[in-house]
Amino acid sequence: MENTRGRPKILDREKIIEIAIREYWEKGIFNVSLSKIASLANVARAGIYKEFGDEDGLKTEVLKMYIDKSANPVHKNYDNYKQFPDQLFNHFNAIINDGNKNLTNDISYLMIKRPRKAIGCLMERTRLNINLLGPKAKKLLTSYTNFRKDCFIKYIKNAQISGIFKKNLDVSITADYILAQFSMIQNYRLNGHSKNKIEKILNTSLRPLYK
Repeated sequence: MENTRGRPKILDREKIIEIAIREYWEKGIFNVSLSKIASLANVARAGIYKEFGDEDGLKTEVLKMYIDKSANPVHKNYDNYKQFPDQLFNHFNAIINDGNKNLTNDISYLMIKRPRKAIGCLMERTRLNINLLGPKAKKLLTSYTNFRKDCFIKYIKNAQISGIFKKNLDVSITADYILAQFSMIQNYRLNGHSKNKIEKILNTSLRPLYK
């Protein structure tokens, strides 16, 4: 028999995380108060603190879910250059155009319902001001950024072998450079630059990589 003693738990953890993802993605993770999340979820702030520990805990769980559903399905395909030779460029395109179905055939990614006013990528948007995060969320995002760099290093090496990228490129520095391009694109999107202008700037910045 189930233990029915104690007050029943009515706080829906998944619902709160989904609400927070939507709000953070649309408005920015630093621009939404915990009170707003609590109000939209119809729960008390104290309940969120009890469930997630603190606001840093909630943001960490939001980023974990976003990474699991949106980022991981994309980054795992950097390991398969033969099948996804255009992965990097489709990825850039996804930030510019709010998604690209050529990045993966993973159902969890393809079924994501983007918030109507979301701009670009929640993770990239958050990374622009990573030092404003609490310690847990910052540690998670820093760790995933390092993982992303490793993905890009593999891609660069394969692009060099295929004769697409210059062979004298320092792969670690080039991977950092690629990470910076993602930040640049996200920043330009948030500041209202036209997609056409962003594409021209990106093409110019990537030109030195080509053989």
